[in-house]
Amino acid sequence: MSEVLSVFKTMFNRRWWWKTLIVIAAMIFMAGLGNWQLQRLDQRRAYNAELLAKLASDPIVVDGGPLPEEPADLVDRRATVSGTYDFAGQISIKNQSHMGQPGVHLVTPFHIDGSDHAILINRGWVPYQQGTSALWGQFDEAAQATLSGYLQKSQKMPDGSTTAVNETPQEAWFRLDIEAIQTQIDAPLMPVYLDLAPEEGRLSTALPVRIQPETDISEGNHMSYAIQWYSFALIAGIVYFGVVRRQERERLNPSPTVDTEDTNTENPVAL
Repeated sequence: MSEVLSVFKTMFNRRWWWKTLIVIAAMIFMAGLGNWQLQRLDQRRAYNAELLAKLASDPIVVDGGPLPEEPADLVDRRATVSGTYDFAGQISIKNQSHMGQPGVHLVTPFHIDGSDHAILINRGWVPYQQGTSALWGQFDEAAQATLSGYLQKSQKMPDGSTTAVNETPQEAWFRLDIEAIQTQIDAPLMPVYLDLAPEEGRLSTALPVRIQPETDISEGNHMSYAIQWYSFALIAGIVYFGVVRRQERERLNPSPTVDTEDTNTENPVAL
């Protein structure tokens, strides 16, 4: 015990103090990374709980009236809406992939029954080769329908601004920006859009391929990363302690050195 205390005192003498501070700073940094990973784990668990609650909640009926919550709070909430498709106002969202294949999403205005409002419906993915407007007609569905899916908020520019629009209506867009698309839709649009869910019995490969919400509720690798960083901090402290103890022992108790001198010894020769 006395040796341990002696080593700790040595760590802060004039010879070692600055090295000790560097090691302590490194240990604090690594422990901080461990704490950060635990915070990420808590956030992931909270997100998973929120997602499960959303998926288990009763569907919201979109009737053209005010929404029960802000759009950002309605992401991935199940919803139903009844009305009529307006295929003449259909657009596509470019640069969308499915199973590694390039394509587009078909987005169709849907006029809500009993309301002057419409909601944009993301009907799903089609291959790039079939994504031109001249080929969209093959994907038309029954105009009058009751739809089920998952609400999503408008997609803005990276800086949060609205997408710039052309003077003439656009058929293809880079993002589903409701405010920008509104400029070419007569009916007022709801501030959310609907990712259309697969209908019962529909083949998963049927076009357009419906959009499924992300349902990964794993906790990721945050716990293992936290343990890893805490271990690094502990190992750094133990190794540094061992280095100080060994070097101080060698300094205070130097090994004896043996000086060897070459000597020429003449042996008498017996005659």
